Amino acid sequence: MSNIYYIYAYIRKSNGTPYYIGKGLGRRAYQKTHNVSVPKDKSKIIILESNLTEIGAIALERRYIRWWGRKDLSTGILLNRTNGGEGNSGLLFTEEHKRKISESNQGKHSTLVKEKNPMWGKSHSLETRKKMSIARKGRVHSEETKLKISQSIRARSRK
Repeated sequence: MSNIYYIYAYIRKSNGTPYYIGKGLGRRAYQKTHNVSVPKDKSKIIILESNLTEIGAIALERRYIRWWGRKDLSTGILLNRTNGGEGNSGLLFTEEHKRKISESNQGKHSTLVKEKNPMWGKSHSLETRKKMSIARKGRVHSEETKLKISQSIRARSRK
């Protein structure tokens, strides 16, 4: 077990109280990787505990969040959306929040697929297909690979 984790807090300028508690590794405390804004003034990022195992860090994160309480549950002052230790897996969204996420994502999937695949909706020219065929000639596949290719082609032809 490596002692590479730490617990950090983002501190309010107004009164010096924490508004977010997190478990970190590497530069996590200084990067925008959650729904809470990272303080521009790096002196407002405090490392509360360091040199922790992951299990120790999870336990301490939970303890600090329980100590300061969560605003969304009306138990305290933190903007954390979970009790700690599980990342986003314990995150609870309101129905309104789910609806907003759904509306903002409308039509994005197909756009993302098209952006990642420049051949989306296109086909190769006859010349390119011949070149690709020649490049594949002489490849030797194991019997296992041949079976997988065969099953894949059959599955596609059934659709």
